[in-house]
Amino acid sequence: MNTSEYHWRCAFVAVLKEVDQEKFAKRLLVADDAVFQRLLELEGTTGTETERIALEDTIQDIRLLRDNSYHFRV
Repeated sequence: MNTSEYHWRCAFVAVLKEVDQEKFAKRLLVADDAVFQRLLELEGTTGTETERIALEDTIQDIRLLRDNSYHFRV
């Protein structure tokens, strides 16, 4: 696993572990950015299909977390 792949995965796991409302929102943005950056890095390359699928799945997960994070709303 290269460092770019590792970075976006760690950023997403950090979101899943966060319980503080403000930190959750910030970590969600960081993870979204990290996934997007990795997709840009892979654009036009022969990156692995497995990672591309994982990135697409993570984008969906981030959307779900953003849309359903009602338990963090004040």
